[in-house]
Amino acid sequence: MISLYTTAFNLGNFGFSLEDALSNWLYYVDEVVISTLASQVEEIKNEVKETGFCDSVKIVAPDLNINEDLYWVGKLKDASLKKCSHDVVIQADFDERISGPKETLYELAKEIKTHDFSCSIMLPTIDLYEDLNHYMTIGNKWYLHTRKGTNRGAVNFGIKEDGSIDPEKSDTCELIDDKGNLVPCIGRVDFNEKDPKIIHLGYLNLNTRNEINKNFWSQMWRLRTGSKSNDCEATVFTSEDPRKKPHHLKHPLWPTIK
Repeated sequence: MISLYTTAFNLGNFGFSLEDALSNWLYYVDEVVISTLASQVEEIKNEVKETGFCDSVKIVAPDLNINEDLYWVGKLKDASLKKCSHDVVIQADFDERISGPKETLYELAKEIKTHDFSCSIMLPTIDLYEDLNHYMTIGNKWYLHTRKGTNRGAVNFGIKEDGSIDPEKSDTCELIDDKGNLVPCIGRVDFNEKDPKIIHLGYLNLNTRNEINKNFWSQMWRLRTGSKSNDCEATVFTSEDPRKKPHHLKHPLWPTIK
């Protein structure tokens, strides 16, 4: 049995459906734990209620000040991780979906449970770009891991002496142990049609992506890095990006239970 943990805040600004996310995630896992800001708990509760998935969803709200806390995103993810019920967990962001055979994902979970130390297995992730037929990049991240002995936060080597974050080394959400070291990875799944993977939808609407980068994330990175400028330079994504290319995955890209 697997728990999935995630975060949700400012849902209206991101253009994704909570019902669609839960319908996909709960095809693979037994429960979803959502961490949100205290001011948005009721909104999330109401949206979950409308989906009909209440019995399989937990909602938590840690005490955070996102305007002053450099590490709030990692702490938000860690709060949902800590409330998971099962020994094996998977982390997914609100704009990510799970794809591939459920049976194989559970075989990976069984493999993790055979180890007597905290560990992870990296799953491949594909960044769809502008539509469902094209992508920008493919990578691997530590999505699947043990619950016990793991945390989400800034890795030791990503924290500067003055307490600010080195953005080249940490996004405050690394999978770390209680001493701030990276949790060991025991395996990496290759990207192919027949294995589990994560589908990232964050670049489907480039206008929305650029607005979020400019109005939200650039300000977050200014806070994290201790920049004195009014704004950090935000990356702008366009249809002409040379990295955009077609993929050959079959549709639908991810299964749902509704």
